[in-house]
This record gives sequence, structure tokens and C-alpha cells, in this order.
Amino acid sequence: MAERTTRRQQRAAATAEQLLTAAREVFESKGYQAATVGAITEVANTAHGTFYLYFRNKEDVFAKIMADVIEELYQQAGASWDGDPRATLAAAMRRFLDVYRSHRGLWRCVLEGMHRSEAIERLWLDLRRPFVERIARNLARLVAAGEIRPLDTAVAAHALGSMVEWFAFAHFELDEPSPLAVSLDSVVDTLSDLWYHAVYGATPH
Repeated sequence: MAERTTRRQQRAAATAEQLLTAAREVFESKGYQAATVGAITEVANTAHGTFYLYFRNKEDVFAKIMADVIEELYQQAGASWDGDPRATLAAAMRRFLDVYRSHRGLWRCVLEGMHRSEAIERLWLDLRRPFVERIARNLARLVAAGEIRPLDTAVAAHALGSMVEWFAFAHFELDEPSPLAVSLDSVVDTLSDLWYHAVYGATPH
């Protein structure tokens, strides 16, 4: 009995993953509004009713996809700020941009979804909050240690995080500036430099 239950659980997990993979493909290619449950089950090669065994609706499956993607994004950006600050910032910036670029088709969906669903908006804010709070804690630590000037760490954390997020959206989703014209190395170096000087000032640390 236990063995049959395990096999059934494994098949269920495989089907759920198949639907998630298909849903991600549909959202990336069609956008949030145009994506439908029918399109997802067609790509997944499953019956329409099978979808509802695992997800309540389109919003539910999108939330699960974005929870994984956004958590990965902000975890990769979670620099400890220990050691050389320039090198640490550059490494965190590159990891963030690499993850953002690898999921580039989903970010328009996030904006679409937030305008149509309070649940999607709350999801994004809840997942983003630890990222901003981590920046604020690092800034507060530097202020307390006398390494940087006093500033409103909460406002600064939101401003710095938004700079990177919205540059990434414009760059990878809107081609401004075009990735064909600007190298990733240049983007990493420039964003890191702006962040570093915004925090530490013009004087080399």
C-alpha cells in the first residue's frame, strides 16, 4: 500500500511539474492576460480538468511560478557586504542580472498581473521585502560603524533596489539600452559603481 501511495505521489508531482513548466512557457510567450488554462494544458499535453487538480486558476499557477523565480532572484542578490565592497557589489549584481535575464519573458507578466490581481501584487511585495530589508540592515550596520554618512536606510534601500530592478526591466524587456549594444560586463560595472558611490560617496573606500 505504501509503495502504491509513493508511486501515485510521484506521478502527481511529475504532472504538477509538467503543468508548471508548460505554464511558464505560455506566460513567457503570451503574457499574463493572453495566457489561458487551455493553452497551458495543451502545451502540457494533459486534460483540461487535470489542471484543476493542482491549481485553483491561472492566478494560482502564475503565483507559484513567480514565487520560485523571485525567490531565486533576490537570494542571488543577497550579498553579505563582507570584504571588499566593490567586489561584493559586482558579484551580487552579476548574479541578480543573470537570473533576471534567464527569466526575461516573465517580468512583463508580473507587471500585467499586478494590475489585474491584488494577490499577485502582494506576492511580489512579500517576496521583494526581504531583499530591501537586507539592504537596509547592511546600510544601518555601515552607518553605525561610521563607514558611511548617516542616511535614511529604509528609503535608500528601496531606491537602490529599485534602480537595479527597473534598469534590468528596461534593459532585458524593452531593449533600452539594447543588450546588443551594451555588454553585461559594462552593465555590472556601471550599476555597481553607481551603487558604491551612492553609499560611500566619491572618496575611495
